[in-house]
Amino acid sequence: MSEPFVPPSEPTLSRIAIAEFVGTLVLMIIGPGTAILAADVVGPLGVSLAFGFALLAMAYAIGDVSGCHINPAVTLAFLVSGKLDIARAAYYWVAQVAGAIVGGLLLYIITEGGDDALDNTGVFAANGWGDKIGSGFGLGAVIVVEIVFTALLIFVVLSTTTSRFPPGFTGLAVGITLAMIHLATIPVDNTSVNPARSIGAAVFSGGDAMSQLWAFILWPLVGGIAGVALYAVVHGEKFGIRLDAKR
Repeated sequence: MSEPFVPPSEPTLSRIAIAEFVGTLVLMIIGPGTAILAADVVGPLGVSLAFGFALLAMAYAIGDVSGCHINPAVTLAFLVSGKLDIARAAYYWVAQVAGAIVGGLLLYIITEGGDDALDNTGVFAANGWGDKIGSGFGLGAVIVVEIVFTALLIFVVLSTTTSRFPPGFTGLAVGITLAMIHLATIPVDNTSVNPARSIGAAVFSGGDAMSQLWAFILWPLVGGIAGVALYAVVHGEKFGIRLDAKR
């Protein structure tokens, strides 16, 4: 006689935090890692695919534990949309930033103190504008890019995590979306749409990267809220922030 089916228990906050830490670390060492270590070989297309593949893999690896946010803007979107309470969101944010910094540290060690990376990319894959990355784009372009393209990412995430969307394909959709976002925006500011990823690179790039970091924290978060609003309009949803876990 077979044993009765026992459904998996609800993930604890510690498991969620560990999953988000690991997922963000992997995104960091694969995305910026490709930009730092292999950009001269694979080019912008390869870097874009690296970000997309990293998110795709982590979506299936930790999605059933934490939902695979690995991005503070995604967590903010789930908070604003009422899918997450504030206390739980704090666990996500701390784990994401910690994972990104440890990922950046690993890259810093691999490149022997960043010297190899700075010789190759000049910026340790940090985000920036103007002379910082030699892009020719200014802060205005960065603001538009980070708001619009983060909103696009959030719109796809929310649209593909409903019961109406075919199960099992969310990771594929969001991974492709992140890759195409990088294809369009790497030349502008090295593409953030993820404050944790920006923090993890800026800490080890230093200089202008740290002075410009505020923009890659603020505007992706604004874009996250814009993405929620877009989803609400298109799908006819009504949202409200949850102050606690009871609801």
